[in-house]
Amino acid sequence: MKQVVSICCKAGPYENAKLALESLDLSAIKGKSVLIKPNNGRAALPEQGINTHPQAVEAVIHVLKKAGALRIAVGESPIVGVDTMKAFERSGIVEIAERNQIELVDLNQGQPVKKNIPGFRILESTKICSAVMDFDIILSLPVAKTHMHTGVTLGIKNMKGCLYRHEKVRYHQLEYEKSRVFPEKTLDSAISDLAEILMPDLTVVDGYIGMEGLGPSGGEAIKSDFAVASWNPMGADIFAIKMMGLDHQKIPHLALIAQRQQIPFRFEDYDIVGPNAADYKLHITDYKEPPTSISMEYPNIMIYDCESCSACQSTVMLFLKRYYEDMMSFLLDDGKFHLAIGKNVTDSIKKGTILVGNCTKKFADLGIFVPGCPPVSTRIYESVTGREPEENEPECK
Repeated sequence: MKQVVSICCKAGPYENAKLALESLDLSAIKGKSVLIKPNNGRAALPEQGINTHPQAVEAVIHVLKKAGALRIAVGESPIVGVDTMKAFERSGIVEIAERNQIELVDLNQGQPVKKNIPGFRILESTKICSAVMDFDIILSLPVAKTHMHTGVTLGIKNMKGCLYRHEKVRYHQLEYEKSRVFPEKTLDSAISDLAEILMPDLTVVDGYIGMEGLGPSGGEAIKSDFAVASWNPMGADIFAIKMMGLDHQKIPHLALIAQRQQIPFRFEDYDIVGPNAADYKLHITDYKEPPTSISMEYPNIMIYDCESCSACQSTVMLFLKRYYEDMMSFLLDDGKFHLAIGKNVTDSIKKGTILVGNCTKKFADLGIFVPGCPPVSTRIYESVTGREPEENEPECK
């Protein structure tokens, strides 16, 4: 029997999510506790395409209540350095929660639960936020985004936000043992390992305002105005990718999960329902793919990116967006401004390079070291110029 995927387009963030979710059989919701896990890992406004739109969150809350959910909560564990409740406040979710009398859960509170991963590729075990285990159903509610490291970040990868505190960073710092070498990036293997023990029960992808290019936070907002919902997390993700005009077969962590868990990975393996079941292909928005190098976006910038995490990548993108012109006064003798990020930076970098983040500390004597995990973009500016920027804008992490 085929799995069902629901699609709604061009109706706005609330109606898209509401109609897509309502088109599914929700009888399993009645009497159950549901954790809504949005993508709210950074403090950002809805129109930036970084976080799930608050109206999509509200729509899901209303549908769950109508379906008879016993308990509904919205929970998140943001990237390191971001306060959960401040992120909820800036994104508009606090207002939604108060209006609907819904509990907000800081998943970082309490002690983690260590889970062993059978048949692991790179992770023998991982630390999950304990509050996640308090719910019968986990509803993944991501925003549609491209991702510099994983191609896209959607419903399945959104579960990485259930990892406890610095555990998220550890996924970017893993190395294969010599006896366990695989063609995929270590991060892709880690995500596929996590999927062995933690997958969404129900997924709603918010594609009203997504992010293209250098996601998850350094790209450009794009209005694509769709929602995809399914009880099958793979089905939701591959059809969301379709609505983004991208190729799901080029997303390594999804292909790997489908292979390991024998999950259908073809469009024809799913039945389409919802308001746009017949014409969804007419509403596809072509997202720009993430570039293979940040340097492609900025002339005269040389970046040594040696297995960096998305946090440092986002910081560097914000830094270049704000201060690129200012940095043209600090070029090295080859006419370029040099930056290094990532855990595997080597001494081959040019002397005078700006070394961003704690992973680069061992080569601090070769250039200007900017500590942090990650440092904020204004701190990089101060380290390079020796002065504070004229406009000290809040960091959008």
